[in-house]
Amino acid sequence: MQREVDPDFARYVRARQHQLLRAAHLVCGERQLAERVLEGSLATVARRWERVREDADTAVRREVYRDAVSAARGVRDDVRGVLGELAPRERALLVLRYFEERSEAQVAEVVGGAVPDVTRSTRTAVARLHDLYPAQDVTELLDHASRHVVEVDLADRSWRAALARRRVRRRRAVSAVAGVAALGVVVAVAQGAGRGTTPTPSPTTPTTTTTAAMQKLPDGTVYAEMPLEGEENRLPDYDAGLPSVIDPEARAVRLSTLAAPPGSVVAVYLRRAGTHYRAVLVPKDHPQVVVDTLDLLPTRDAGGNEGVPLGPKAISPEGSYVVFAQPGAVVRLDLRSGAVDRYAVPAADLQVVGWGPGRTVVARTAREAWSLDLDQPSPRAERTAVPPEVVRGVALPVTELAGETVSAGRWAASGAYFDQDVTSPVIVRGNGPIYQGLVAVDAQARSGRVLLAPESPDGRTGRVKECCTVLSWADPSTVLFRSSGYDGSWVLAWNVETGRVYDVARLDEGGGVDYPRAIALAVGTRD
Repeated sequence: MQREVDPDFARYVRARQHQLLRAAHLVCGERQLAERVLEGSLATVARRWERVREDADTAVRREVYRDAVSAARGVRDDVRGVLGELAPRERALLVLRYFEERSEAQVAEVVGGAVPDVTRSTRTAVARLHDLYPAQDVTELLDHASRHVVEVDLADRSWRAALARRRVRRRRAVSAVAGVAALGVVVAVAQGAGRGTTPTPSPTTPTTTTTAAMQKLPDGTVYAEMPLEGEENRLPDYDAGLPSVIDPEARAVRLSTLAAPPGSVVAVYLRRAGTHYRAVLVPKDHPQVVVDTLDLLPTRDAGGNEGVPLGPKAISPEGSYVVFAQPGAVVRLDLRSGAVDRYAVPAADLQVVGWGPGRTVVARTAREAWSLDLDQPSPRAERTAVPPEVVRGVALPVTELAGETVSAGRWAASGAYFDQDVTSPVIVRGNGPIYQGLVAVDAQARSGRVLLAPESPDGRTGRVKECCTVLSWADPSTVLFRSSGYDGSWVLAWNVETGRVYDVARLDEGGGVDYPRAIALAVGTRD
């Protein structure tokens, strides 16, 4: 991060800071607090500016509204402003929808949650506001209540705050390393004195002191719970062959500068580069590699909705190839030579590509599928049956699936949205709303179980929409999945037999906006 404020960042902030300050004031109810919230949110974005500048509006609003909602909980009742009778999250919904005039889909993207849930909550908030201010137009009311807020120049201040945070973080990291090193010396000496032999390494198998976590919902569905978003680092560790941190801010080399490609990887993720994506290769014990020789377009479904060109089954079983979905084509990257091959598929709306048996690749739209045998000299796309959705064949409180379904042996798992009428008893026990998580189905027993992803009980929605998606299976009963929220993005493991959840790898340091857009793993198994 450079010392002088980035000119693009300064221009961006100065063009929007007054509107954002007014919005933060409406949520917080107090001007000075709103100013502090906005400065802190902009400082968070400043540290990630190089990666979020292409979609800065979403990144900034997620930070501002998350921090404003959190700050509003500590404001006295007599200074909460025109929205003081509403819950902080309700205020955020109204400000986004009526003051900033965002669509319901855009509101859901900022605050998290499914669009229908956001729509219902917004209507409830509007009704409550009309009870307080009958016959008042919501937009006019919010505009009038924030007109007195004076613009403050926060570009330089937020950039300096970001630099200060970085210095503090580095000092803490150095202190932590020094402390661990000193402790290691003490432990080694003590062990050597006690046994007279070289200390043996600690086991790499997962360990935990928790008990089995499976319980039942009122409809009889077996379930387990994830920790609240932001508490993943308290989970026991699980060694799946990945580094403990896959850092999108870490040093990376360009593929075009290497004498030879990495050959094999343990993971691949996507990084946004303007209107395109770039793949980033994660070798086991070497720096990350940015594939600067290949620009990938976003995928688009038949309705024009944008998606990402990397699916969970993108890496070949032996880890030597990666495939990507592109409009009308499958693109294959050879990790041994760096060569890129393109194979035509008669569909402009391809959504996902993944490896099947052998060298077969399956490309799918929402309703159609094609297979390509890449062992052939000139592979041609052949229409094939869309794989049956195993998860949908079992009675579970699942309203919709999220991401790809990945199988291994008898089990298949997918991200899922839940019927909140069924999950409500868990909410009563102290969690916030539960509408997302995972579902796993035993194809032999025709039964299933779910992993619930509860929100924070204080009313702040911490997880992003489609927070949990399946990546692969570490073993026949332990599924590896991704969990993303405003406090960070993680690879976690869920043992579907015991219900226990483990920490595998962290994908970013938090903030909810800069984690890798998509990730595929070359560890574990999948059918």
